[in-house]
This record gives sequence, structure tokens and C-alpha cells, in this order.
Amino acid sequence: MLYNIISFITRDPIRKIFATIFAFGLWIYVAIGNNYSYQREIKVLYLNLPDSFIIVDSVSRINVIFSGRGGALFSIWAAPPKAQCNLSDKDIGQTIISAKDLRIPLGYGPLKIDFQKPTIDVLIDRKVEKAVTVMVPTKGMPKKGYAIDEIEVLDTVYLTGPQEMLQNISELQTESLNVRNRSISFEKDLKLEIPSPMLDATKKSVEVKINIAQSVRKTLTGIPLVLVYAPGQNAKAEKNALDTLIVEGSPGRVRQLSNNDIEVRIKLTKLGTGDYLLPAEIVLPEYVIPVKSVPKKFQLTVY
Repeated sequence: MLYNIISFITRDPIRKIFATIFAFGLWIYVAIGNNYSYQREIKVLYLNLPDSFIIVDSVSRINVIFSGRGGALFSIWAAPPKAQCNLSDKDIGQTIISAKDLRIPLGYGPLKIDFQKPTIDVLIDRKVEKAVTVMVPTKGMPKKGYAIDEIEVLDTVYLTGPQEMLQNISELQTESLNVRNRSISFEKDLKLEIPSPMLDATKKSVEVKINIAQSVRKTLTGIPLVLVYAPGQNAKAEKNALDTLIVEGSPGRVRQLSNNDIEVRIKLTKLGTGDYLLPAEIVLPEYVIPVKSVPKKFQLTVY
């Protein structure tokens, strides 16, 4: 049996190959002449939007059912077309566009086109440009006896994007700047963190200069205690001020520091009635750190 099969395959192989190719070609010829339906998800291209506008929300793809001859459908399968959406006459706001208004250029046809969804939604806003402040978060601490005096951003950055989104953005952050064990001033290029892909910045990174100086200390006394509590909540503290606070930083920052630049506060909003011994949060200007505070905790009553 095995011998007969091998003999059939090996006998006159060229004729068998030709017959196979002919049969396949005949099948394709018949197939491309018949009618079929073919569902395909295709990309949507948004065209002719005025430069002063920007798309905030839209669909990127749409499901389409193509019906017609197999040859035409084969071209759709091999080279999917894109649905073109003309936005030249659209205005700011939510726009509902009929799927029938989409133009789908076909290289081979004719084909009947049906859409699974009759409409698509497009949200358009005005495109604006805005200068933003660049903030530089730091990690680590300079070498003992040194402190950051100032971080200068040497570049100006503008953001372009939807007007409504930019109304709520006034600053950008860079990647974290490592100042661990630094004792001299230096410059560094830092990447910007863009909060949305719809925003375009004039720069992807900024050059910053970090000024480091020898640190000094200063002692302040009698800094008032602020109690933060919820409506209907009452509280009293045994002491109403921080007796002593020692801070450290660069001379330019520490020598000008006064009690008005510091906030000592305790948040009580999540506490029930009772007696508590709690530490205070000490809020200081940038690059100034607390070294010692007296008292460390405050005795208080919530009622």
C-alpha cells in the first residue's frame, strides 16, 4: 500500500504539479466572480480640520461590511482602505457625523458598504498655546553641610493643546533630579513629563542649573500652632505654639526666614472625641529642612 502511494506521487510529478496549479487557479477564477460579504475594521482619517482647532475625542477605527465580487473583496483584504472624515465645516463642541458621510476610496469595485454604527462622535476644541512654569522635583540630599540654594530652569516651555485642558495646567514637572552627596553647583538636562498625549510641548527636555551652597542653621521661637478640624468639631491644645525650631539651608534662604514663612499644623478632621498626643507637620519653604523642634508632640483634646 505504501509502495503504491509513493509510486503515484513520484510518477510524472511535473504533470501533477501543473494539474494542482490549474485547479487552484480555476478555484480562484470562480471565487472572484461570486458575491460575498466581508466585515473589516478600518482606520478613520480626520481631514481638513482648521489649524486653530484640535480633536479632543474621536473614534480611531470603524467596523464596515463590504459586499460584492470576490475579486473586489480580495483587494480590501490585501490593502484595507481608510475612511476619510471631512471636518472642514465643523465647529467647536460635540459633533455627530453620519457614517454615510465618510468617504472610503476603493481601488477596485463596485462594492456595497454598510456600517455597523450609523454615526461617529467627534469632540473639537480650540487649540491654544500657553507658557508654563517648570517644576523640578528632587531626590536625595546634598552632602552634609551643603544645601540647594536655587534650581534655575534655563529654558522657556510652551504647551499647545485643547483650550479647556490647558485652563487647568499652569506647570509641568521634570523627571526627578538626584542631588545625593552633591557639594558643588552643576547643570543637567532633564526630561519633561507631559500629562496628556493631546498636549505638545516646545521642548521635550529642559536644561537646569542647580546652585549648591554651604548650609547654615537658624533658630526660631514661638511659631503659632494651627489646628485643622472639620465643621462641628472643636479642639484645644495644651500649648498653642512651637517653642523652638532649628532649620538648615543655604544662607540666602535661611537668613531671611521668619515665623511668617513657616506653618506648624495638626490635622484633626478624621479624629473622634478624646485626648491625643500628636506630632505637628512643619511646612517650610523649598530647600529648607527642619533639624530640631521643641516640643516634638502636642497634647490636645478633641470634643
